[in-house]
Amino acid sequence: MSLHYGDPQIAIGLVFAVIASSLACAFVIIGVQAGSDVSNERVHRVGYWLRKRWLALLVVIGVVVVGISLFDLPYASGGSSGRTVVKVTGGQFFWTLQPARVPAGSRVRFDVTSIDVNHGFGLYDPHGHLIGSVQAMPGYHNQLDLTLDEPGVYLIRCFEFCGLSHSTMMSSFLVRRR
Repeated sequence: MSLHYGDPQIAIGLVFAVIASSLACAFVIIGVQAGSDVSNERVHRVGYWLRKRWLALLVVIGVVVVGISLFDLPYASGGSSGRTVVKVTGGQFFWTLQPARVPAGSRVRFDVTSIDVNHGFGLYDPHGHLIGSVQAMPGYHNQLDLTLDEPGVYLIRCFEFCGLSHSTMMSSFLVRRR
């Protein structure tokens, strides 16, 4: 897995650098002028002028940062259109999946819940690599969206200690060739 930075991260980093540099310059200027006497009236006039500008600048920066970063976050899509929904129920000490097989290349939404205690739903590809996990909780339905391209048997394991037979809580899921 390689980590990389995209345009939003670079833009946010630049905004941070500009703000940090501006603050550093302001502290240097204030430090240099600290020895001179200034009337109280002038301090209030300049201070209130500066306070209004500083607030406006912070609002603009906040809007820009939110605007840059908000829309690139990996929010779940609103619906499951075009996805195969696999209903997953966890119980001590089993998993039930309906359906238990999908064709390779399928976009799958695992709708995960539990009938008894909390369980951790972990899905491993045919090579034994963890490709997704989500909590299974009684009374809640959590979703995990994946595209399963590689045919083979995928292993499901419980990630949360749920009792004495927790280590045996496994199931499998088949991704078949088209």
